[in-house]
Amino acid sequence: MSTDHPEIDRTLLTTYIEDHVAGATGVISRLERLSRVEELGVMREPLGRLAAELREERAAHLATARALELSLSRVKRVGALVGERVARLKPNGRVAGRSPLSLVLELEVVRSGLEGKRMGWLTLREHADALGLDEARIEHFITRSRDQADRIEGLAATARERAFAPHLGTTSADRD
Repeated sequence: MSTDHPEIDRTLLTTYIEDHVAGATGVISRLERLSRVEELGVMREPLGRLAAELREERAAHLATARALELSLSRVKRVGALVGERVARLKPNGRVAGRSPLSLVLELEVVRSGLEGKRMGWLTLREHADALGLDEARIEHFITRSRDQADRIEGLAATARERAFAPHLGTTSADRD
């Protein structure tokens, strides 16, 4: 570690990376499920692609932890998976089937997760020198996080339109 920076608290760093890996695990699970929902049509492919990108970034966090000789617990990752699955059970205002609002809320959860992920990369960038991390690689993930958030926002705009104004984009004959 550089002598220019104070010693990094390894216990807190371990917890921090564990939390970000757990968060990524939950968001990946949500995206993978959404990418298999038939009724989402053309949205499925970009959701699946984003899940793949997040798996790559989670692997980068795990590789960082190994390089720093941090021992990460799997408990939080398992907890995130269980929590994500339990969240699927929430009532959606429909007795059967998906509510159009479900996708809106799910994409908002994903968007929040992406912002948290970006903040995690920003934090690691601030301490990259002290930790001996590749700042250019971290910058790549920060830029990618912004792009991912923009892509999700585009899908969310479509989901909001479909949920709250489903008649838009149809002709009056379609509505009659």
